[in-house]
Amino acid sequence: MATNPTLIGIYIMPEIDISTYELKEITFDQIFPVWNEKLWPGRKSKIEPMSSLVWESRLFLSWGNSNINKDSSIFDKYEPTFFGLFLEKELVGANSGFRTEDTVYRSRGLWVSPEHRGSGYGQFLLRCAAQQGKRENCKVIWSMPRKTALSTYEKAGFNKIGPWLDETVEFGPNAVAYKYL
Repeated sequence: MATNPTLIGIYIMPEIDISTYELKEITFDQIFPVWNEKLWPGRKSKIEPMSSLVWESRLFLSWGNSNINKDSSIFDKYEPTFFGLFLEKELVGANSGFRTEDTVYRSRGLWVSPEHRGSGYGQFLLRCAAQQGKRENCKVIWSMPRKTALSTYEKAGFNKIGPWLDETVEFGPNAVAYKYL
């Protein structure tokens, strides 16, 4: 986990109107205000660097199951990575990722500022999480996108599985979406 922001790179993306921006590995303290005030305002449960929710991927790979359970042991096994996308020193997008199993990675907390939505930043941040998962030798990445954000995940190569979840999540409906790495 980054203690100081680390420049991951300056990228040129011809499909986006803006010619350069900076992707940095940031800290939980830097991403927390965005998650607390913009992504999950009024959240009842405490916002932690990682979530204990795990997708039963082995059941999916065997039988197509999309079960979500809790496993707090992942806090002792794995470390999260936080990504910040900056345009002219302004944070315009954020995401995080962490392993939930040895070869399974989760993308969590994708946020893009409203004035930059539809620009491809969300897809880019999802690709960054997928690349980090590959660096950590994961074979699959998963997330729980909101219904309103599913198209961003699909454009980044994710596939929705299972039903929409509403009663068991605070900001639903959400569903499990995954992508092979």
